[in-house]
Amino acid sequence: MKMIIRGGWILLLVLAGGCVQKKEPVEKFFDFRELLDEQTDLLSQHGRSLDKTSYVMNQNSDTTFVPSNDVWKTELELFQQLDEFNKPIYKSEYRIEDGIKDTRSNLKIRQYISETAPIRSMKFYYHEDFVQLKKIEGTIHQNNLLYTNGLVLVMEFEDEDGKPLLSRYTMNGFQKMMLRDSVHYSLEGQVDQ
Repeated sequence: MKMIIRGGWILLLVLAGGCVQKKEPVEKFFDFRELLDEQTDLLSQHGRSLDKTSYVMNQNSDTTFVPSNDVWKTELELFQQLDEFNKPIYKSEYRIEDGIKDTRSNLKIRQYISETAPIRSMKFYYHEDFVQLKKIEGTIHQNNLLYTNGLVLVMEFEDEDGKPLLSRYTMNGFQKMMLRDSVHYSLEGQVDQ
């Protein structure tokens, strides 16, 4: 009897092991984690200071400081939201256009547009080649029975030794909760040498 039970457990383990599927790495449109980690390291190594201005409900706040590596990570964490557009569930929902000429500069634009995904649009501004990234702009829109949110996140870069280095970032958004007034907020960070 013990041999039958032991044999049954072994067979069950073998069958269960055969059902395990290898997860294939998902190809991303753009690796935000890598970009943010690289920016955090570069900004801390260069000892860059940050002039930060925020506005919420008619209240302004200004501050200037030299962030540590951990503080830069916290400052830029907000932009990790843009990684949402890399989720496999949304891949087929984006219309992709590349090489569009920006009418306000000499840059080209690669854009991803969706009518239904939470990240409604992602625009990457670059000079000649995509590795010469100058600006990223993401528009987020969420709507449900309780609230509506809108948010535009922008990161601007300058060339530093052949790599993009963050020079400025902004966040402008609103939240409208049911039966309440809209709340508008903004944040701007200017990176100084």
